Amino acid sequence: MSVQYKTGTDGIDWEALGDLYEEVGLVAQFGKKRDVGVIKDAFQNSWKVVTAWKEGELVGAGRLISDGLCYGTVYDVGVLEACRGAGVGKGIMEALLKGNEHLLIYLTSTFGNEAFYKKLGFKKHKTAYAKYPHVSEYLEQ
Repeated sequence: MSVQYKTGTDGIDWEALGDLYEEVGLVAQFGKKRDVGVIKDAFQNSWKVVTAWKEGELVGAGRLISDGLCYGTVYDVGVLEACRGAGVGKGIMEALLKGNEHLLIYLTSTFGNEAFYKKLGFKKHKTAYAKYPHVSEYLEQ
């Protein structure tokens, strides 16, 4: 599968990005709600955005939020189901991390994708905590 990776938000088809996140259920609760306005604002306010394209169709995306000096957090790495297992997610992650090797990088894996991130060199954090404005299956009660 020939996939092209683009950095930045220029040329993003926001409706297609909304479709992607509706399918994969990321961008907090806004993907499932297909709230394209919030998704667009979130991506435009990110440190780095990477999109993956196959034959002109958006097939994956991810973003990095950072202060550019110390910390970065990867969010919303999603790939259309039809394109999973072909290295698209790995390509997105490599593009997000390129040039940011000096940062401490954090992420929260979606259930079932922990091994994917371990293969990329991520390790489980011993003391990570989170506070969400809504109930989530990712948080212990």
